[in-house]
Amino acid sequence: MTAKAKAVTTVPSFPSSEVAKKLADELVVSVKDLATIQGIGLPAIHKELLEKAIHIDSHTIVEILCVLDQVVGFEVGQDAVRPGGYNSIEEAVTDVTARVGKLWAKHYTEEVAS
Repeated sequence: MTAKAKAVTTVPSFPSSEVAKKLADELVVSVKDLATIQGIGLPAIHKELLEKAIHIDSHTIVEILCVLDQVVGFEVGQDAVRPGGYNSIEEAVTDVTARVGKLWAKHYTEEVAS
């Protein structure tokens, strides 16, 4: 007897907190690495680091999106990132999480419809 995949009949709730945390954690690591290379000082307090005005290139964010794939259950592509980048980790997390939420709704709405 083979197991059948359970069909999705409703759009599941978007795990926004988990997406935001995973993204913030990865961005903190990335920003710290870049700051070390560039000799930029960063705040030691986590909340201040999230809010610090520092440019984060959109390519940097695209490179770490794969950490979200397992959380959301599909490949998150560059559509989740605003061209031009962001001015803080907090801004990036807020925008990318919202964009992934829209991709989530589209992905699972199409899955329910099929």
